[in-house]
Amino acid sequence: MKKTSLISLLPQILASHKEWFASKGREGIFADLSEEGLREGNFRNCNLVEANLQAADLCNADFTDADLRGANLLEAQLKGAKLQNANFEETDLMWANLQGANLQNTRFDGAYLQGANLKDTGIRPEQIELAFTDEDTQLPDDFH
Repeated sequence: MKKTSLISLLPQILASHKEWFASKGREGIFADLSEEGLREGNFRNCNLVEANLQAADLCNADFTDADLRGANLLEAQLKGAKLQNANFEETDLMWANLQGANLQNTRFDGAYLQGANLKDTGIRPEQIELAFTDEDTQLPDDFH
């Protein structure tokens, strides 16, 4: 049985999660979008702090200016996503595929990037100097 896409419900889900975060869990609903198909979703300017997006398909999604501090994006597919000016501080991006994503001015301080694919992103060393990487982290060929 095929899962129904939540794309049409994204505005309500994002608003409810923002309310959940602002009220410290007293109101709104925590966003659990794990394993969801959200290709080309519009997450621009959204607050997804601490949200669960584990193994979600977010290819070509727009996260411009989004706040994803502390979110779970373990094994998420972010290939070709627009992530410019997004905040991924202390976010779990282990084994995530960010190949070809736009990472201009994206913040990764304290992010977990072990095993992540950062090929063809143009990421700069200073963006990940305070992130956690390992020998499995795939960096761009021109990374220096």
